[in-house]
Amino acid sequence: MTTPDALADRLRSLSAALLDVSPDELTPEALLGDDLAVDSLAAIEWGMAVEDAFAILLPEDAWEYTRVYGQVEHLVRTLVARSARVEPVPAPLVPALPEPAVAAPVVSVQP
Repeated sequence: MTTPDALADRLRSLSAALLDVSPDELTPEALLGDDLAVDSLAAIEWGMAVEDAFAILLPEDAWEYTRVYGQVEHLVRTLVARSARVEPVPAPLVPALPEPAVAAPVVSVQP
């Protein structure tokens, strides 16, 4: 399980490399467009890398309402936590019954 600090550090390292900024610039208040120069293409590439790195799926409109880096971190934390709570589908407790054998039709013989 990823700790909150480890998740934040991993996201910060990944984001700094992809956005070509210093990790110190990735503050919760850093504006994506003005401070970090994230345009629509950079947002798509960044989003795909985040999805791959954290095995999550970002909503299609994730960048529409996201304005600061802190919102990105919050979104990733939420999705990672949600994916960790998904339980695998358990195997059935009772094995499936075999298909009934098809009986041969009864033929009556008339004397």
